[in-house]
Amino acid sequence: MPGRFEDPAVERAYVEGERRARIPGTRFLAAMGMVTLISYIGFNPLHFPREGVIAYNIAAAVFLTFLAGVIGLTFTRFYIARGWIDIVIFSALGVAMIMLIDALGDQAAITGISRFGMAIVNLGILVVFAAVGFVATTRYFLAWAALVVVLYLAFLIQADRGIVNKVYTFTNFTTFLTFAAFVNWDIDRRARKTFAAQRALDIERQKTEDLLFNVLPPAVAQRLREGQAVADSFSDVSVVFIDIVGFSQLARRLSPGMLVKVLNEVFSIADGCADRSGVEKVKTIGDAYLAVAGGQASGDRGASEAIHFGREVIRAIRRFAAETGLDVRVRVGIHTGPVVGGVVGSRRYAYDYWGDTMNVASRIEGIAEPDGIAVSESTYFSARDAIDFAGAELHTLKGVGEVKVYRVDAATVCNLPEEGP
Repeated sequence: MPGRFEDPAVERAYVEGERRARIPGTRFLAAMGMVTLISYIGFNPLHFPREGVIAYNIAAAVFLTFLAGVIGLTFTRFYIARGWIDIVIFSALGVAMIMLIDALGDQAAITGISRFGMAIVNLGILVVFAAVGFVATTRYFLAWAALVVVLYLAFLIQADRGIVNKVYTFTNFTTFLTFAAFVNWDIDRRARKTFAAQRALDIERQKTEDLLFNVLPPAVAQRLREGQAVADSFSDVSVVFIDIVGFSQLARRLSPGMLVKVLNEVFSIADGCADRSGVEKVKTIGDAYLAVAGGQASGDRGASEAIHFGREVIRAIRRFAAETGLDVRVRVGIHTGPVVGGVVGSRRYAYDYWGDTMNVASRIEGIAEPDGIAVSESTYFSARDAIDFAGAELHTLKGVGEVKVYRVDAATVCNLPEEGP
């Protein structure tokens, strides 16, 4: 039985794709038929009487017109989307072929081929053409072939031939037609298998690409796909470190499974805030969450967006703590400066950032208050027009030295409006 995909959309995609792919072959067959007819138009006057030449040329002209129409039709969207047009095409070609058979049958004395024999030869040629020309429409081909069999049987019944001759002729023709039907079906079957395999491959490739784009910024993923080395330099990135306060004590109080669940909830909350704030999540390190504003994926986001992100996280974690009864609080540290970003290694790709800016942000997070935000002097100068800060404090940071640290005004953090996540 002819195959058919259960999903109408998949079936339509297959039919259109197959018809589009086989257009060059369809045009070639039509052009080959036109060349054959034209060659006979030039050859016949050498042997046929004038009446025979005229009759043949009229039939050939009709046939040529239909073949030219087929070629023209293949340039349209209509041909690709409407598979049923194959029935119309080959029914028209069948009419032209009958005209041609009739014209040649009148010249049996010259050609040595009776009308009966001419019908077998030319209809056989048409059936072969149809076996290849019905593209991705085996059901339509079988319907057309059934009509041809009925018409041919009617032709045999009225023919002046013996019953044995008619039986053998009909058997031979139907055997030939059955073979042509098998060819059409087998071509379609193989094409469907190839399409299904390619579709499955495309789905798996899309899953892989979705996974790649989920762990890497789109531009970075594209560069990796193209085989490029990924290394970037950014002069002004705001690095955000978020750490869970008292995580060690929390770990002692909770079971391992519950602890992982809490961590997952906290980091998922931070992920949602990052998406809404337009900052880029970089990675998690133990119980710490690292994000940047102004990096590869977040464009020209500035320090104020990083602080807004920190506020969003604090507010969301506070709401989570109230709902669960868990004493979960976070500290946020932000520093703005130059970083280097890129992808290293050949497995478990991740776009990471390096540089002293990362280290400073981590140290500043360590001196932030629980549910508070501390920022460096460079972040303060970048965001002071949009954010209220408390006065500067001098702190000595390990491995960094003495730096000025500013805290986001406590009122603007502790009294955040309870907006939806």
